[in-house]
Amino acid sequence: MATSKIKVIKKTLKKAIDYIVNPDKTDAGLLVYSHGCSVETADIEMMLTAKQGTGRGERIAYHLMQSFSPEDDISPEKALEHGKEFAQKVTGGKYEFVIATHIDKGHIHNHIIFNAVDYVNHRKYHSDTKDKYRIRDINDEICKANNLSFLPKYVAKRKSKYENKHKKVKDTWENKLRRAVDRAIQQSETFDDFLFALEMEGYEKSNRQKRISFRAPGQEKFIRLKTLGDEYTEDAIRARIANKSAEHVNNKTVESDTSDVTREAAGGNNTEKAGSAESAKTGKNVPGQKRAFYSKRINLLVDISKNIKAQQSKGYEQALVRSNINTLVKTMNFLIEHKITTPEDFQIYTEGKNAEYSLYRKDIRNIENELLDLSEKIKFTQNYKKNAHTFYESKRVKNQPEYIREHEDQIVLFKASQIYFERKQINPKELNLSELFERYKALKEQKEELVKRCNPLKNEIEELDRIAQNIETALGIDFNENDESLGETKERNDHDQQK
Repeated sequence: MATSKIKVIKKTLKKAIDYIVNPDKTDAGLLVYSHGCSVETADIEMMLTAKQGTGRGERIAYHLMQSFSPEDDISPEKALEHGKEFAQKVTGGKYEFVIATHIDKGHIHNHIIFNAVDYVNHRKYHSDTKDKYRIRDINDEICKANNLSFLPKYVAKRKSKYENKHKKVKDTWENKLRRAVDRAIQQSETFDDFLFALEMEGYEKSNRQKRISFRAPGQEKFIRLKTLGDEYTEDAIRARIANKSAEHVNNKTVESDTSDVTREAAGGNNTEKAGSAESAKTGKNVPGQKRAFYSKRINLLVDISKNIKAQQSKGYEQALVRSNINTLVKTMNFLIEHKITTPEDFQIYTEGKNAEYSLYRKDIRNIENELLDLSEKIKFTQNYKKNAHTFYESKRVKNQPEYIREHEDQIVLFKASQIYFERKQINPKELNLSELFERYKALKEQKEELVKRCNPLKNEIEELDRIAQNIETALGIDFNENDESLGETKERNDHDQQK
């Protein structure tokens, strides 16, 4: 079974990278890939990025492991491709990472070491229990899409009634955007850099040219920057970028963020009333209000005879019976709606949806690869142009050793960018950052459009899997045998029950 693990690296980053890229384990180094850094100087580049980090702590990097079952039909080259997709989805393409596929043991496995600080906004990666579940979900999705085995779905621990009652009130979209803007300004040299930094954090920019607006993933409406305050208009942001040396952390914003959340928490009753009014207007549920809706989702049938709680409570047993009847009705309605009368019809329908989903996923993956390469190219182009003068000046000054010691970081970053461009056979002087930003933006929009089309397909495929299990449970149909129709099987089962 394919598995994934994550460990923290607090010391000896170079030793860890040297271990995973060992030529004896990686087919003489052919099964090694790096993003945002050169393998030869990965530890130094990661440490230089970490120096600019805003967070504290001993964690300097993370070590991801992705193992595949010996029974899976997978080549080392394919395993490395899965590792790239895995690392890209876990890190969002914003963290330097090195991947190495090991083939020295009985099973193929990937080692991924990524920086604890991202190179776009210099924020620290946050890893907790939820993140481990997220990482496993990503790995399971990759394995499922490529017909690889994976562990059965875990059962998440339910929160207690106390945890639900005293849960923290969510932060506002406006406050989150203010903090994102502040971080982006700190890491930007130009306004284009600023827009790119926000997009790398997941923010989507509105297409309206005159009104610069952003929205976060999951947010419905765009927020115009100028509505956030006088310091967040376009002119103010451009001025703040130009005068970054005098820019300081806006403590007032942080304090207001905290006070806003505190006020919302204190006014629980008012929030609930306001939520009810908003729900009445929009028809959507809001925090603090009980959800009341009719679910169209088709669930799995429950085996009541094996349910302990149903055996202990007659009322619960009756509730499960009603739920099962409702599930059966939805299942049969789906079959009737799509004119599916035989197992063969169902199989053809399912295969068609899977094929369509695979095409979308392939297109999305191609765009993700290009975005990954493009973000790396932007990073090295910025480093090259920013540090070129320092590097060439080090060749001209009289006291070279002293100058190099004083500007060691800039020279290392320039040399790393040179290694990247030589490996890619690119002339950095021919690159235009504005064009790279525009291309990145266009690709992001293409991906978002494909994801919008792909997600409903993914949900339908998951529902088809539940429908198949329901049919097998209720009607006793083996999908490997196509001798009789669904209607004939149902009639036969009804006749047997009457006997």
